[in-house]
Amino acid sequence: MERVTGKETVKNMEHLVKLLHKEWERSGRTKAEVSIDIADKRATETRLAGEIQARQGQLETEGMDFKECMELSKENFVLLRLARKIKKAADKAERRGNAISFTVEMDKEEYKLFSTLLKVQEA
Repeated sequence: MERVTGKETVKNMEHLVKLLHKEWERSGRTKAEVSIDIADKRATETRLAGEIQARQGQLETEGMDFKECMELSKENFVLLRLARKIKKAADKAERRGNAISFTVEMDKEEYKLFSTLLKVQEA
């Protein structure tokens, strides 16, 4: 087996992280559908954006080990994915004009983070 240099190790790690980011971009199988009132759209988007920014700020601080950094990065990607889904569903509902709410399909990870950040009322 060849001896790997430090430069090659860094390059390999960057490649692995890039692959992880691609994987985290994809949503899993739908596990829950959440209905959000149009009136709550702005508050929901603001809460998600604030949480994403806070987590990004944590990632940029020193002293975090690699495992913690990867876990936080994954959660951020899930939140970004969720924010995109909410925006898309809300825009579609607003184009209908008479909608009072919209439904967002979420996978297990998205629903877990969403319900943690925003208290979800079970139907």
